[in-house]
Amino acid sequence: MGQIATFCESLHLSYKEVFEEIPYRNLVIMAKDKLHTCYGSVVKKISGKEMMARRMEGRKRKDE
Repeated sequence: MGQIATFCESLHLSYKEVFEEIPYRNLVIMAKDKLHTCYGSVVKKISGKEMMARRMEGRKRKDE
């Protein structure tokens, strides 16, 4: 019963759709593919030169 309630809640489906119409495998795939809120910082794009300079800086520190 908890699984049915979870599918109804998260996928915004009716009880009849979850219990009678949509196969369980499809419900699992739908729940997995549902968009989720992501957290974290924005990745900044940098040039290859900047990336190489950053790597060389790290190597110099490691050698010291």
